[in-house]
Amino acid sequence: MGNTLARKRIKATDFDYLAKNTAFVTFDILEGYYNKIIDKSEDGKMDKEEFVEVFEIAFPERPKDRIEKLAKQLANKDGKISAANMLVLFYLFCDGQTTENLTHIFNLFDADGNKLITIEELLSMMAVFIEIGEGKNHKIDLATVMAEMFQIGDKDKNDVLDLDEFIKGMLEHPVTAKILRIKKIDAILEMF
Repeated sequence: MGNTLARKRIKATDFDYLAKNTAFVTFDILEGYYNKIIDKSEDGKMDKEEFVEVFEIAFPERPKDRIEKLAKQLANKDGKISAANMLVLFYLFCDGQTTENLTHIFNLFDADGNKLITIEELLSMMAVFIEIGEGKNHKIDLATVMAEMFQIGDKDKNDVLDLDEFIKGMLEHPVTAKILRIKKIDAILEMF
């Protein structure tokens, strides 16, 4: 997600929520770090070192060597990590309730802000989500997981997911439910 889109998708309520549910002391500190990363990159990606720095602030109890290993695993061939990946990890690891975390993930990937997730938006989100939970070289068929999760959630069969449908699909699909239970870096590193 490019920095213009990323800036539009994350809202003050997201910063406030993460500040309350991570070790970021205030909304302003979290927003400042996020803006520093986004201002520095045109494509919404950060260096591994920036990821480690911000992740350590958010979760100081996590061992630095594990955070560095996670950064190495998440980085693309250019050594960059998407801000979206970082935010999804923040939501996975924060102290908030799973349904609240999913609400913020939903908002992050609702590209047009219409309070509905389309197939295209879901594909973008699932790619990030499954890579985090299953590793880069996962054998999961993204299209199958996405279609199954979509079918579970789309109770009115209108080919879009509202927030409640999204949460239902994420909580009830075995692959996404397993990823949502991950609360330790080591559990993610085992996937890579």
